[in-house]
Amino acid sequence: MNNVIEIIPLVGINWEGKSVCLQAAREEIINILGTPYGAFGKSIYYFQNDLRIDFDGNGRAEFIEFLGGIDGKLQPEVYGVKAFEARADELFNILKMNNNGEINDNENGYSYGFLNISVGIFRERTPEDVREMIEEAEEEGEELEQEDLEYEKRKAEHWATIGIGVKGYYL
Repeated sequence: MNNVIEIIPLVGINWEGKSVCLQAAREEIINILGTPYGAFGKSIYYFQNDLRIDFDGNGRAEFIEFLGGIDGKLQPEVYGVKAFEARADELFNILKMNNNGEINDNENGYSYGFLNISVGIFRERTPEDVREMIEEAEEEGEELEQEDLEYEKRKAEHWATIGIGVKGYYL
């Protein structure tokens, strides 16, 4: 997909002239996006699992999440910034500024929930994890492959997922 995918917190997503809104009915979303790539529980998936939409007990969309990270097929933008291509601290600061309030940060840098705008971001490792990995390897006299090290750094410096929920989703 080459067109811009716009994430609009508390509203939904837009791209290619289509809008998928939070609180839309499951059937409405399927009419817009077509047959899901897969489904599990109250979730449907599109684009080889790069996009997940969760539904509440009434069959209404309550959460939309992009799961592919920097290497994924879908590269969404939020507040004019490419969510996965931006450095983790850059996206964090933009979301913090737009949230203008409390942030759930109880996962020590792996994920954050921006409560006022119902946006969540997640990554599997932090820059501190990579530093510790390097230190441990040095202490054990091991040499890390440069390619592996660059991969780990890249994953720590970018978010792996970004999701939006209905108002109060992260409370």
